[in-house]
Amino acid sequence: MTDLQKKMAEKLGLSTEDFQPKKATKVDELEAQVLYTALMTDTLIEESDDNV
Repeated sequence: MTDLQKKMAEKLGLSTEDFQPKKATKVDELEAQVLYTALMTDTLIEESDDNV
């Protein structure tokens, strides 16, 4: 980031970390794998308003 960009980000209350891509956690990876498997095996259970 340039000095001007850093000053603008500071004025907005942002830091350089706000501009870094977020890393997926192990839970995110497992959830994605479960959803993918459910979709591929056509066993995805839809949530209804009664079950939420």
